[in-house]
Amino acid sequence: MNYQTIYNKLINRALIRELDPVEYYESHHIVPRCLGGNDNKDNLVNLTAREHFIAHLCLVKLHPGNSSLVRAAVMMACGSSVHHRSGNRIYEWLRKKHSAAMSQSQSGVGNSQFGSTWVFNKNSKENKKVKISELPNWIKQGWEQGRVYDFNDIYYTCVTCGIKFRNLWERQTCSDKCKKVLSDKQKFQVFAGREEELKKHYASTKSMNKALKAMGFPGAISHYYYWAKSVLNH
Repeated sequence: MNYQTIYNKLINRALIRELDPVEYYESHHIVPRCLGGNDNKDNLVNLTAREHFIAHLCLVKLHPGNSSLVRAAVMMACGSSVHHRSGNRIYEWLRKKHSAAMSQSQSGVGNSQFGSTWVFNKNSKENKKVKISELPNWIKQGWEQGRVYDFNDIYYTCVTCGIKFRNLWERQTCSDKCKKVLSDKQKFQVFAGREEELKKHYASTKSMNKALKAMGFPGAISHYYYWAKSVLNH
Protein backbone atom coordinates (compact mmCIF):
# COMPACT_ATOMS: atom_id res chain seq x y z
CA MET A 1 0.00 0.00 0.00
CA ASN A 2 1.36 3.43 -0.97
CA TYR A 3 0.96 5.41 2.25
CA GLN A 4 2.61 8.50 0.74
CA THR A 5 -0.06 8.68 -1.96
CA ILE A 6 -2.83 8.21 0.61
CA TYR A 7 -1.34 10.95 2.78
CA ASN A 8 -0.88 13.37 -0.15
CA LYS A 9 -4.44 12.87 -1.38
CA LEU A 10 -5.86 13.35 2.11
CA ILE A 11 -3.91 16.59 2.65
CA ASN A 12 -4.46 18.06 -0.82
CA ARG A 13 -8.20 17.35 -0.67
CA ALA A 14 -8.43 19.06 2.73
CA LEU A 15 -6.49 22.12 1.52
CA ILE A 16 -8.95 22.98 -1.24
CA ARG A 17 -12.32 22.04 0.26
CA GLU A 18 -14.79 24.44 1.82
CA LEU A 19 -15.07 23.86 5.57
CA ASP A 20 -18.43 22.82 6.96
CA PRO A 21 -19.34 25.24 9.81
CA VAL A 22 -21.02 22.45 11.82
CA GLU A 23 -18.19 19.91 11.41
CA TYR A 24 -15.49 19.33 14.04
CA TYR A 25 -11.93 19.88 12.77
CA GLU A 26 -8.45 19.53 14.21
CA SER A 27 -5.34 21.41 13.09
CA HIS A 28 -2.66 19.17 11.58
CA HIS A 29 0.98 19.93 10.67
CA ILE A 30 1.40 18.84 7.05
CA VAL A 31 5.13 18.42 7.60
CA PRO A 32 5.44 17.33 11.25
CA ARG A 33 7.62 19.49 13.47
CA CYS A 34 9.76 16.47 14.27
CA LEU A 35 10.55 16.28 10.53
CA GLY A 36 11.45 19.95 10.20
CA GLY A 37 7.98 21.44 9.81
CA ASN A 38 6.94 24.72 11.42
CA ASP A 39 3.81 26.43 12.76
CA ASN A 40 3.35 28.66 9.72
CA LYS A 41 -0.16 28.85 8.30
CA ASP A 42 0.88 27.19 5.03
CA ASN A 43 2.02 24.11 6.97
CA LEU A 44 -1.32 23.68 8.76
CA VAL A 45 -4.52 22.09 7.49
CA ASN A 46 -7.91 21.42 9.09
CA LEU A 47 -8.80 17.72 9.21
CA THR A 48 -11.75 15.88 10.69
CA ALA A 49 -10.85 13.77 13.70
CA ARG A 50 -11.02 10.62 11.57
CA GLU A 51 -8.80 12.13 8.86
CA HIS A 52 -6.36 13.35 11.51
CA PHE A 53 -6.02 9.85 12.96
CA ILE A 54 -5.52 8.33 9.49
CA ALA A 55 -2.92 10.99 8.63
CA HIS A 56 -0.87 10.09 11.69
CA LEU A 57 -1.14 6.39 10.97
CA CYS A 58 0.22 7.07 7.47
CA LEU A 59 3.09 9.12 8.91
CA VAL A 60 4.01 6.24 11.22
CA LYS A 61 4.00 3.88 8.24
CA LEU A 62 6.21 6.27 6.27
CA HIS A 63 8.61 6.94 9.17
CA PRO A 64 8.43 3.85 11.43
CA GLY A 65 11.65 4.72 13.22
CA ASN A 66 10.48 8.17 14.33
CA SER A 67 9.50 7.82 17.99
CA SER A 68 7.76 11.23 18.09
CA LEU A 69 5.33 10.24 15.35
CA VAL A 70 4.66 6.89 16.98
CA ARG A 71 4.02 8.56 20.33
CA ALA A 72 1.64 11.08 18.75
CA ALA A 73 -0.38 8.32 17.07
CA VAL A 74 -0.56 6.34 20.30
CA MET A 75 -1.76 9.39 22.24
CA MET A 76 -4.46 9.99 19.64
CA ALA A 77 -5.57 6.38 19.94
CA CYS A 78 -5.94 6.43 23.72
CA GLY A 79 -9.44 5.38 24.60
CA SER A 80 -10.20 3.91 21.18
CA SER A 81 -9.93 0.36 19.96
CA VAL A 82 -6.93 0.48 17.65
CA HIS A 83 -7.20 -3.27 17.06
CA HIS A 84 -10.38 -2.77 15.06
CA ARG A 85 -10.82 -1.12 11.70
CA SER A 86 -13.45 1.14 13.27
CA GLY A 87 -10.90 2.61 15.67
CA ASN A 88 -10.55 5.84 13.68
CA ARG A 89 -14.33 6.35 13.75
CA ILE A 90 -14.44 5.76 17.50
CA TYR A 91 -11.65 8.31 17.92
CA GLU A 92 -13.59 10.85 15.85
CA TRP A 93 -16.74 10.27 17.91
CA LEU A 94 -14.85 10.70 21.19
CA ARG A 95 -13.13 13.88 20.01
CA LYS A 96 -16.43 15.42 18.92
CA LYS A 97 -17.94 14.60 22.30
CA HIS A 98 -14.93 16.07 24.08
CA SER A 99 -15.01 19.24 21.97
CA ALA A 100 -18.72 19.79 22.67
CA ALA A 101 -18.23 19.21 26.39
CA MET A 102 -15.28 21.62 26.59
CA SER A 103 -17.14 24.29 24.61
CA GLN A 104 -20.05 24.10 27.01
CA SER A 105 -17.94 24.15 30.16
CA GLN A 106 -15.73 27.02 28.97
CA SER A 107 -18.45 29.26 27.56
CA GLY A 108 -19.79 32.35 29.34
CA VAL A 109 -19.51 32.32 33.12
CA GLY A 110 -18.22 28.75 32.97
CA ASN A 111 -14.95 30.08 31.61
CA SER A 112 -12.47 31.07 34.33
CA GLN A 113 -11.31 33.97 32.11
CA PHE A 114 -14.81 35.27 31.39
CA GLY A 115 -15.15 39.04 31.79
CA SER A 116 -11.44 39.70 32.38
CA THR A 117 -8.56 41.20 30.42
CA TRP A 118 -4.82 41.86 30.83
CA VAL A 119 -3.41 45.31 31.54
CA PHE A 120 0.21 46.40 31.96
CA ASN A 121 2.12 49.33 33.41
CA LYS A 122 5.41 50.04 31.64
CA ASN A 123 6.65 52.23 34.50
CA SER A 124 6.21 49.69 37.29
CA LYS A 125 6.77 46.81 34.83
CA GLU A 126 3.68 44.91 35.96
CA ASN A 127 0.99 42.82 34.32
CA LYS A 128 -2.43 42.38 35.93
CA LYS A 129 -5.64 40.60 35.00
CA VAL A 130 -8.62 42.83 35.75
CA LYS A 131 -12.36 42.87 35.14
CA ILE A 132 -13.32 44.32 31.79
CA SER A 133 -15.88 46.51 33.54
CA GLU A 134 -13.02 48.11 35.52
CA LEU A 135 -10.77 48.66 32.47
CA PRO A 136 -11.54 52.42 32.06
CA ASN A 137 -10.40 53.05 35.65
CA TRP A 138 -7.10 51.25 35.05
CA ILE A 139 -6.54 53.20 31.81
CA LYS A 140 -7.04 56.47 33.71
CA GLN A 141 -4.34 55.38 36.17
CA GLY A 142 -1.80 55.01 33.37
CA TRP A 143 -2.21 51.32 32.60
CA GLU A 144 -2.58 50.00 29.04
CA GLN A 145 -4.59 47.05 27.80
CA GLY A 146 -2.54 44.02 26.82
CA ARG A 147 0.23 41.88 28.27
CA VAL A 148 3.98 42.44 28.05
CA TYR A 149 6.47 39.57 28.18
CA ASP A 150 9.66 41.61 28.21
CA PHE A 151 9.48 45.09 29.78
CA ASN A 152 13.07 45.75 28.77
CA ASP A 153 12.07 45.61 25.13
CA ILE A 154 8.42 46.61 24.76
CA TYR A 155 8.98 48.14 21.34
CA TYR A 156 10.32 45.87 18.62
CA THR A 157 11.47 46.58 15.08
CA CYS A 158 9.41 44.77 12.46
CA VAL A 159 11.76 42.42 10.59
CA THR A 160 9.76 42.97 7.38
CA CYS A 161 9.08 46.71 7.09
CA GLY A 162 11.43 48.07 9.77
CA ILE A 163 8.93 50.19 11.71
CA LYS A 164 8.78 50.23 15.51
CA PHE A 165 5.75 48.58 17.10
CA ARG A 166 4.61 47.76 20.61
CA ASN A 167 5.24 44.07 21.09
CA LEU A 168 2.68 42.42 23.37
CA TRP A 169 2.77 38.87 22.06
CA GLU A 170 6.43 38.21 21.17
CA ARG A 171 5.89 38.82 17.46
CA GLN A 172 8.59 39.44 14.87
CA THR A 173 6.33 41.54 12.66
CA CYS A 174 4.01 44.49 13.18
CA SER A 175 1.02 43.09 11.29
CA ASP A 176 -0.41 39.95 9.68
CA LYS A 177 0.49 41.41 6.27
CA CYS A 178 4.17 41.68 7.23
CA LYS A 179 3.99 38.24 8.85
CA LYS A 180 2.84 36.73 5.53
CA VAL A 181 5.63 38.50 3.63
CA LEU A 182 8.17 37.08 6.10
CA SER A 183 6.63 33.62 5.90
CA ASP A 184 6.73 33.59 2.09
CA LYS A 185 10.33 34.78 2.10
CA GLN A 186 11.41 32.06 4.55
CA LYS A 187 9.35 29.44 2.76
CA PHE A 188 11.03 29.88 -0.60
CA GLN A 189 14.58 30.49 0.62
CA VAL A 190 15.04 26.72 0.82
CA PHE A 191 14.31 26.44 -2.92
CA ALA A 192 16.56 29.27 -4.10
CA GLY A 193 18.63 28.28 -7.13
CA ARG A 194 17.59 24.60 -7.07
CA GLU A 195 15.24 24.61 -10.04
CA GLU A 196 17.65 22.79 -12.37
CA GLU A 197 18.39 20.24 -9.65
CA LEU A 198 14.68 19.46 -9.41
CA LYS A 199 14.36 19.08 -13.19
CA LYS A 200 17.33 16.72 -13.25
CA HIS A 201 15.89 14.46 -10.54
CA TYR A 202 12.46 14.54 -12.15
CA ALA A 203 13.91 13.54 -15.52
CA SER A 204 15.51 10.45 -13.98
CA THR A 205 12.66 9.41 -11.65
CA LYS A 206 9.60 10.63 -13.59
CA SER A 207 8.07 11.35 -10.18
CA MET A 208 7.67 14.73 -8.51
CA ASN A 209 7.49 13.05 -5.11
CA LYS A 210 10.72 11.06 -5.63
CA ALA A 211 12.49 14.07 -7.09
CA LEU A 212 11.68 16.22 -4.04
CA LYS A 213 12.75 13.45 -1.67
CA ALA A 214 16.04 13.07 -3.55
CA MET A 215 16.64 16.74 -2.79
CA GLY A 216 16.07 16.16 0.92
CA PHE A 217 12.49 17.47 1.10
CA PRO A 218 9.55 15.55 2.65
CA GLY A 219 7.93 14.97 -0.74
CA ALA A 220 5.15 16.40 -2.93
CA ILE A 221 3.14 18.00 -0.13
CA SER A 222 2.23 21.53 0.94
CA HIS A 223 4.39 24.31 -0.54
CA TYR A 224 6.98 21.78 -1.76
CA TYR A 225 4.36 20.46 -4.17
CA TYR A 226 3.32 23.90 -5.44
CA TRP A 227 6.93 25.01 -5.95
CA ALA A 228 7.83 21.84 -7.85
CA LYS A 229 4.68 22.09 -9.98
CA SER A 230 5.43 25.70 -10.92
CA VAL A 231 9.01 24.79 -11.92
CA LEU A 232 8.10 21.69 -13.93
CA ASN A 233 5.25 23.44 -15.77
CA HIS A 234 7.64 25.99 -17.25
